[in-house]
Amino acid sequence: MAKFVLKDAAVLINGTAVSDHCSSVTVESTFDEVDFTAFGASNYRELGQGMGDATITLSVFQDFAASSIDAIFWPLSQTGGTFSVEVRPTSAAASGTNPKYSMTGRLFQFNPVAGAVGDAATTDIPIRNAGTAGLTRGTT
Repeated sequence: MAKFVLKDAAVLINGTAVSDHCSSVTVESTFDEVDFTAFGASNYRELGQGMGDATITLSVFQDFAASSIDAIFWPLSQTGGTFSVEVRPTSAAASGTNPKYSMTGRLFQFNPVAGAVGDAATTDIPIRNAGTAGLTRGTT
C-alpha cells in the first residue's frame, strides 16, 4: 500500500464493527525510556527501552440505540473487564499491505454525553492495554 488517505478504517470491539460511528482512530505504542548512563560516559546519555504500553483512542459519534456505541461501551466502562480491540487501515482483510493492530483492552474512562449546543454528539474513548501481549501487529 502506497501513501493513502485514511477513509475506510476498520475498528472492531469484541468482534463488533464500530467503524461506521468513528471519525478518527489513533493506535499508539509507547515504551519507557530507561537511563543506563554510567560514570565516565561521554557527553551523551545511554538510554534503553523499558516497559511498554499501548492505547487505542477512538473518536466516535454517540448513539444510544440498542447494540450501538453506548450499549457497547457503557458496560465495559463499568465492569472493568477486558475486551478485544482490532484496528486495520482499511476494511479489507488483514494482509501484508493492510496490517491489523490488536490488543486486549480495558476502559478507565467513558463520557457518554459530551458536546455543545448544535454540535454532533461525539466522545473520545481511550482504550488502554490490559494484556501482557500488548499491542500486536498481524497480517492474517
